[in-house]
Amino acid sequence: MVDVLSLRGQNHLSQAPSLLYYGFVKCNENPYNATTNPDGIINMGTAENKICDDLIIPKLDIPGHITPPQTQYFPVNGMTELRQEVASFLTAKTKADVAIETEQVSILNGCSAAFCFLAYVIGGHGDRYLIPSPYYGMTEKYMAGYSGLVPIGVELDSDNMPDLEQLTKSYDDALARGEKVCGIVLINPHNPTGAIYPKDRVIEVLEFAKQRKLHVIVDEIYLLSVFEEGDFESCLSYTKQWPDPQRTHFIWGFSKDFAMSGSRCAMVYSQNTNVHKILQDKMKFHTVSGIVQMKLSAILRDTTWLNYFLVESRVRLQQNASLVMKTMDKHEIPYLKPRGTLFLWVNLGKIFKEEPRAEEETLIFNKMLDHRIYIPSSLGFKGTHLTDGYFRIVYAVPSKVLALAMHRFEKFLRAYSLNEDVTVEC
Repeated sequence: MVDVLSLRGQNHLSQAPSLLYYGFVKCNENPYNATTNPDGIINMGTAENKICDDLIIPKLDIPGHITPPQTQYFPVNGMTELRQEVASFLTAKTKADVAIETEQVSILNGCSAAFCFLAYVIGGHGDRYLIPSPYYGMTEKYMAGYSGLVPIGVELDSDNMPDLEQLTKSYDDALARGEKVCGIVLINPHNPTGAIYPKDRVIEVLEFAKQRKLHVIVDEIYLLSVFEEGDFESCLSYTKQWPDPQRTHFIWGFSKDFAMSGSRCAMVYSQNTNVHKILQDKMKFHTVSGIVQMKLSAILRDTTWLNYFLVESRVRLQQNASLVMKTMDKHEIPYLKPRGTLFLWVNLGKIFKEEPRAEEETLIFNKMLDHRIYIPSSLGFKGTHLTDGYFRIVYAVPSKVLALAMHRFEKFLRAYSLNEDVTVEC
């Protein structure tokens, strides 16, 4: 019975599940499998890299990485070995201007947990943070998890970049409403647009934050899933230029770039020692299995395999993105061309019977589920800019599955334009 729970528990149960979670559950209830369930739903909505299983699974299967210490208690902020390997790896791959120190790295179970903890240390319950919009809808749940922080979406400019004028207006408007703003969240490369923020724009945002004593959380979860090397500059490559290093914090994880979302392993880099002290105290509930940490340490040590894997993953991602863009071009569907990430932000406004609106977005979303493809609409993301009529297509699935998904998508387009009933063919 609900009434035996706390008010907090009752309030939680009263919240409707997010569109992204709903779609994920529907896929798990009826998952596509070429052999055992060919009529199942193809998941084109959850941002997972599923195109490198043939490379990563054999690597994880290699025996010999586990010794007795990994089966016992270990430092809750991460095993020293993995923290060292992550520091060395990111120093090299991001071309960091200053070598990352082991003490500046904390390991925890996913970027969602990293958001929760950083929100806990940068603001109080009800404080606001600025975030360029549209943005991944679950971010606000993570930021609210332990601390109750509240987002203020800030429109991107015409180039899909953070806009200082809009940041200033949003900040000033919040103060005028009597709200306290504690920080800014930057996701770069951006989710869901796939845009890449250049160094000069990021530094402008960091300077804006310094002037107002705001913390900045920079999430670069897709930093090694950019198609062309050199196309993206990590903020770790210019830490000497950070205006306020004590209030600037970096997040990265293995989920996307290493095709291992199930590993539940991410890291926080911060030059603020007090941040790590607090994280070390609070992270006892969010540690990563010692066995997982040792497996990941072994992978990071094998630089020859690692370099091959990261290049091959980017090649496959670009090939799949090209296939989806070719399908969109065929039907004259606009989209934002990605330079990386795992997804394409497409505008299906042309197929709407009326002006794009929430009701028909929901209808289209469900019609695509009827055609056995899960593609989330902008209702799963937040903001007013570049949202109405937009859907996010994840292309990081095996090529044969992607081809079938595009076939089902095209059948959906024809059926929806003709108001036909659903028929599914594999």
